[in-house]
Amino acid sequence: MLTILILSSALTFLQTSGLQTSAREPLLLGTSIPATTNSSSHQQIQCIMQQKQQAYQLLSMPWRRAKQEVKMGRIDGYFTAMPTDDMQNYAQLSAPLFLENWYWFWHQRHAGPRSQTKIRYGAILGSHQADWFNAKNYKLELEVGDIAQLVQLLAIGRIDVILADLDDFNHAIQRLKLQPEHYRQAFLQYVPLGVYFSAARLEQQPDFMPQFNAGVHLCASAPFALAETEQQLIVAQLLDAGSELARDRLLINAVQQQNRLQLPLADILQRDTLWQQQLPNDLSNAVLHSAAAERLRNWQANNQPLITEVILMDNRGANVAVSDITTDYWQGDETPFLGIFNQQHDYFIDVVEYDQSSQRFQVKLSLPLSDDSGQHIGALSIGIDVERALTRD
Repeated sequence: MLTILILSSALTFLQTSGLQTSAREPLLLGTSIPATTNSSSHQQIQCIMQQKQQAYQLLSMPWRRAKQEVKMGRIDGYFTAMPTDDMQNYAQLSAPLFLENWYWFWHQRHAGPRSQTKIRYGAILGSHQADWFNAKNYKLELEVGDIAQLVQLLAIGRIDVILADLDDFNHAIQRLKLQPEHYRQAFLQYVPLGVYFSAARLEQQPDFMPQFNAGVHLCASAPFALAETEQQLIVAQLLDAGSELARDRLLINAVQQQNRLQLPLADILQRDTLWQQQLPNDLSNAVLHSAAAERLRNWQANNQPLITEVILMDNRGANVAVSDITTDYWQGDETPFLGIFNQQHDYFIDVVEYDQSSQRFQVKLSLPLSDDSGQHIGALSIGIDVERALTRD
């Protein structure tokens, strides 16, 4: 989660602390986040550039001006930025440094965003939400300086509905000592905030973006976890159906058959290397086209469009069957397996993942597979399109 900050001055500075310079020309990056703040975005950018040994210079400016500077070819990029159609011909958005969790909020005395009467909307001046309102042709009643002012106006009825990050709103409610039960909310969307790099710079350095995105994951701050209320929505929609699938005798038999092989971890890792380097192969075909895999695909089809993938794993975390091809064969070192296998939980919900290519957000619901004695013998990982799940009536 990132709190949007506005900076009107045009302070320029060079980020040098701990940075290994290179022969490349320094990148010029615009940012609306003040240099004096110890922000996680600055820390992430510094970490990534150190990984790449890329010199860079930060130019503090309002992000709208930074966007225009990229279009004019005067700087190489700006952050933090949300996806916008008008930048497609000028720049490319990196993998997310942050995800914002946008909700509609309104006081219980109002009907909310579905009201049939005129709605008075408010936003923070210069924020991504304000830009979203303008792009969607919403008329804003008021634009103010920060989230606290916005929530106060909502509380006294000066505006009817606001759009804000979930954590930002909840923190404002706590600071203002307002009663959270007086407010209603509805999920709108997740918003990935990254760096827009100019097309001209990427043309000069075609390997830059893949390397930068790899650095994002290496330098990531705290993972983006679902709020408790959001987890409850996922559980209410899919836990019963997923638990029934985990009790399917065909799947249990397939897992038990693979467990009996008792493959050493070295052999599993060798299979994993082959899986990643050469697809398709005999192993991937066997995992993808078995009777158990067909059962997974049929279950996924019956739960469309919520389900993105289903993976059946043995007691080491190796693939037994998959609904579609996976990046890895061995899942044993990943949280969808570790978070549920031999754990005292009925289910485990992982953090939100963002697929850059499909621009889709996914969470994984993991369930244990047990034998007749109740002993865990494997695990089931169910990928869920989280935005669809949270907006489903």
